[in-house]
Amino acid sequence: MRRVPALLLAVLGAVLAVLGTAVPASAHATLVSSDPAEGAILPGAPSSVTFTFDEAVQLVPDGLLAFDASGQPVEIDAAASGAEVTGELPGELGDGTYVVTWRVVSADGHPIAGSLTFHVGEPSLEVKPPDLAPADPGALATVQAVVHAADYVALLLAGGLVVFLGWTARGVRLPEPVRRRLLRLLRAAAVVAVTAAALAVPLAGAYQLGSGLSGLLDPAVVDPALVTDDIVVLLLQAVGLGVAVALAGRERSTLTGDLLAALAVWSPALVGHTRAYEPSALLVVTDALHLSAGAVWLGGLVGLALSLPAIAGRPRDAALLLTRFSTVAAGLLAVLGVSGVLMGWRILGSWSGLVEETWGRLLLAKLALVTVLVAVAAYNRFRLVPLVRAEGGHDGRRRAAACVGRVVVVEAGLLVAVLAVTGFLTQKPPGGTGEAGPATADTGVVAAAAGEDHRVLAVLDAGPGLQRRLIVQVQDPAGEPLDLYDAPAVELRSETIDLGEIPLVPSATGTYTADVVFPVAGTWDLQVSVPVDEFTSPVTTLEVSVSR
Repeated sequence: MRRVPALLLAVLGAVLAVLGTAVPASAHATLVSSDPAEGAILPGAPSSVTFTFDEAVQLVPDGLLAFDASGQPVEIDAAASGAEVTGELPGELGDGTYVVTWRVVSADGHPIAGSLTFHVGEPSLEVKPPDLAPADPGALATVQAVVHAADYVALLLAGGLVVFLGWTARGVRLPEPVRRRLLRLLRAAAVVAVTAAALAVPLAGAYQLGSGLSGLLDPAVVDPALVTDDIVVLLLQAVGLGVAVALAGRERSTLTGDLLAALAVWSPALVGHTRAYEPSALLVVTDALHLSAGAVWLGGLVGLALSLPAIAGRPRDAALLLTRFSTVAAGLLAVLGVSGVLMGWRILGSWSGLVEETWGRLLLAKLALVTVLVAVAAYNRFRLVPLVRAEGGHDGRRRAAACVGRVVVVEAGLLVAVLAVTGFLTQKPPGGTGEAGPATADTGVVAAAAGEDHRVLAVLDAGPGLQRRLIVQVQDPAGEPLDLYDAPAVELRSETIDLGEIPLVPSATGTYTADVVFPVAGTWDLQVSVPVDEFTSPVTTLEVSVSR
């Protein structure tokens, strides 16, 4: 008891250390504006492009790339400062369409990507998508989730066994073979946790770069500027668990070992979603409590599963061990429930997110597992544990202790499943953002054949609101504009709205324009009838996408 004030003081200092290194943020960054605007038609070449986000972002290597209408790269000098990303362009840009792709990392560690299309003079009638290295987020995200799940299970098991050996089992006459088995398991769990944390560093770098599993050998994936948080987590786990394991073989627990084990267990609170939501300090503390409760519970359950069979013949020791753990477990249950609900509600921000988002569905799966776990724990606590402490015969208490041991194994298995789902939750961004690589923006250029000898090219440019400028050009198979017998007939319709025929104004050889106001955003069918002669008018239909 004399050590309690010192321990509480040390724990408070450790929490403040964790909070001091956790940077507040406001969830995933969102692009607020760009200069030039998406789809803008500029009279002259811009000297730079600027992207403004709603929070500070980090630009990854080659995170800003520019391409001309033929898909060839254009030199761009990229820089990031706070919430702005800028790219200096060469002054000799010619007329035509240009595409700029961007990829940045939000303050919560998740990448977001997109692109910007603008036109100098007139839009290019043919736009070739830039040749970008294909990203492989699916396989990488799955591997990341598996590694993080392994880290969670091993880390919390190691931290929980430190508590079990130093506190829960203090004064209990554990047989020496059991104690050695627990120590071996503690060391193995620590090795697995540190190994998983080490693997998580290059995986995080590849994820942020968008290079997929094939990019793991690229030195850029371990660039400290990208993976600082993951390196800090690795160091905390390596040092904390290393010292805790070295001191765990002593008869009495040590404040140093307990504190370093706690810092290792709290290390995942430095990264992940909770840092990115306000109030960040409260949520980081809540996350640390969540991790602490999970560690003590998992380590306690595994410790009980290995210890109870060996001391079932000594019901008093078994009752002492069970009483200590069950008392702590009741408090842990409250901590896990309250902290889990608080974090889930704050991160999702709405009830609909529980069923509409993958993150929410994973959270529901976790809650279902926790519900079953609570039911098993309640049966153990209120039905079986009293039988072990009962005044009945020795054989009855021994059988009850053995039954408790079997139920504890089931509890441990359920808790491992909960932690595995938690590992996937840490890698699945809420809102479903940040998983795709930088895709080429919709340039508004579509083409289709009209008969054997004609090709129709349509360009739909962005304008204010849903007002767009439509350019239609009829070409020969080689892509040259054609003089026509008459202007083509153009009709626009969606699934629910038919705008009918759109009047066109000739602007050049085989080229016609129209200003169109779309009632709603969505996919529209553009039907073009090409008058080849007085009797022949082949018809083709193109799909154009309209967004606000």
